[in-house]
Amino acid sequence: MKRAALTAVTMTTVILGTSLTADVAFAARAVPAAHNAAGKAVNLKLTETIRRRLADAYWRKSGNVDRSKVDGPSSVYYGKIKGATPAKDVYWALGQIGIKGDPISYQDGPHVWRKRGKGAWSYLGDTGGCPDRVPRAMLKIWHLSPCG
Repeated sequence: MKRAALTAVTMTTVILGTSLTADVAFAARAVPAAHNAAGKAVNLKLTETIRRRLADAYWRKSGNVDRSKVDGPSSVYYGKIKGATPAKDVYWALGQIGIKGDPISYQDGPHVWRKRGKGAWSYLGDTGGCPDRVPRAMLKIWHLSPCG
């Protein structure tokens, strides 16, 4: 949905001592209404489709593991930092994930994912308990503390 900004201008013309006034409206370039606040962090609702895509990104980085053994992600925080356009939005996810039967894979979380616009999710790795890979604006809206 696009919204056009409209500017009203009153023009006065003086012709031989008589003033004529006319209201003139100029339409400005249409601006996507949803992206008026570039740089703003927005909390989003996690869907099962997004959860599966996060698990797929983790699985792709997990090496020679059967996809059915991926457990999670769970306890997921999900949001975005608005870009100047939807294509420049950067999505972030933070949550727990591991491989069934491999207890060591569950330690050092939470884990971090990122994607830009309509691109694919990238698994960035575990945080070792310190989520500083995630922008502070996202941590703030999720009520999480940065390290150090």
